[in-house]
Amino acid sequence: MEGEDVVSTTEAGAYRSPTPELYVTYTTLEIIVALVAVVGNAMVIHVFRRDRRLRRRTNYYIVSLALADLLVGLLGIPFAILASVGQPRNLHACLFTVSLLVMLCTISIFCLVAVSVDRYWAILHPMCYSRNVRTRTAIGHHCDSTE
Repeated sequence: MEGEDVVSTTEAGAYRSPTPELYVTYTTLEIIVALVAVVGNAMVIHVFRRDRRLRRRTNYYIVSLALADLLVGLLGIPFAILASVGQPRNLHACLFTVSLLVMLCTISIFCLVAVSVDRYWAILHPMCYSRNVRTRTAIGHHCDSTE
């Protein structure tokens, strides 16, 4: 009988719901991260748009990463905060929220991979890189009018 009480107390302790203070701390830190992400990435995009000298092929990849991270700060983090408190409760809204979080994070990761591959190729094979990679490729204009 005593062994059962110990086990049930241990199991109950392992599955305790977070305290309100923990929710407040988590939400506060998430909001700070979101604000830094939005402001910092908006500044990167703004400077890129204003200064034409920055419009080089590598910077297009960096701006796409900044845009992806801006969307994570604007949409992903608020939805993550909602999910942490059990919202939304509707099945379709919940699926949309989780799908959006996964999609935004995946886009951000792929943009980071693109920057990494671009820099890796440029550093290890500079002659081949400058001959084969054009700014139009980085922007995404793959079709010529002759095709």
